[in-house]
Amino acid sequence: MDIVIADVTASPRPRSDSSRRGSSDSSGGTKELSKQKYDSPFDASLLAARQRSQQERLWEIFTAYALQISSEDPTRIRIVNVVKLLQDCGIIDGDNTEEAKMVEKEVAIVCEAFLRTNPTDRDSSKKLDFTAFLALLVHFAQMSGDRDSSRAYDSLVRTCLEKQQKSRTRVAVAQELQECKKVINTFEDPLTKIFLFYVTQSHSKLEKIDPKMAQNCPPHMSYTEAVAFGRKYGIIAHGVLTTTEFASIYIDSLPKHPDTEYDRVLTYTAFCEMLVRLAKKTCLDKTSPADRNLKGLLQMMWLALSSTSPRALKIQDVLKSDRIDVTKHFLIHFEKFWKRERYENYFGERPPSVRTQSSLESSRPLMPRRLSLNLPPAPKTNTLQRRPSTQTLPEK
Repeated sequence: MDIVIADVTASPRPRSDSSRRGSSDSSGGTKELSKQKYDSPFDASLLAARQRSQQERLWEIFTAYALQISSEDPTRIRIVNVVKLLQDCGIIDGDNTEEAKMVEKEVAIVCEAFLRTNPTDRDSSKKLDFTAFLALLVHFAQMSGDRDSSRAYDSLVRTCLEKQQKSRTRVAVAQELQECKKVINTFEDPLTKIFLFYVTQSHSKLEKIDPKMAQNCPPHMSYTEAVAFGRKYGIIAHGVLTTTEFASIYIDSLPKHPDTEYDRVLTYTAFCEMLVRLAKKTCLDKTSPADRNLKGLLQMMWLALSSTSPRALKIQDVLKSDRIDVTKHFLIHFEKFWKRERYENYFGERPPSVRTQSSLESSRPLMPRRLSLNLPPAPKTNTLQRRPSTQTLPEK
């Protein structure tokens, strides 16, 4: 199957001999100037910057299509979504005709064959990561019939970028990160412990399915472990955020313009940025300062952990694990911080009817409806229940 890619180079128009003789000197000068232009280190850096920009835009398109069907892993794309992307870009025909359907099937077969032979494939789920997706575009360019495969690849990429309208818009949070710097530094110890726990889980799983990536990637939290973190700490639960919303925030928190694709992972710095983005998303009051929103997110995480009562387990308990130690450390750290802040409610003023309750209950913040949590029921008292009467009713 040949994939036809439009040739963007135009053939030069024939000129008369007199015009060629008249412009011989200027042609020589133009060639020399062109040679100087392409030999310039400045132009080489511009070319590299353009390629990085193109790759970043391709990444945005890639993640937009990866999130179309499901959010189980926004860093990998299904073959059916690759075909849809090529149709939307006009690279293959997307009309509802027999010929178009045949081309669609042929492209899907090529994708599956490439996926089986590509060394970056990590399982049999018929999905491609971004590195494999770029390699697939190169594979399509080589199949185009153009003698210059690099020119065909550039034409293919330009077509994708020019005709594609579904790239995601990344929300900038540089200002919010500066405002939250003090809070992040205050919670650096428990946040680092939480991050490292999920890094260990991510690395052990990655070693089994992709040893090369496990060796080259910096310590990071995979998307699967990030979702586990979100569920454990009450972020993807209780109507706070959907999995799709969480997946979008995870993608936006990954490093932009990384040196290599191995560096496009959730490091600790990116993890802190993700927390700031989560705080901004979950806060209902858009006028609230960013640092207060982050405190509110940490407060919500504390409430979610308190409902599972990990502190009820003793250190020598047989059920003790690293996860329990990490969560317990976060609970203690937040409670000390919250006490210094006089148990402030980071989600806004409380209604008058709630302010008259007991001091113990007043330490619990009133959560907005979006952040409402199912707190555990009150503990049962040790008082004995009155036994039911054993007196029998008279027979009628």
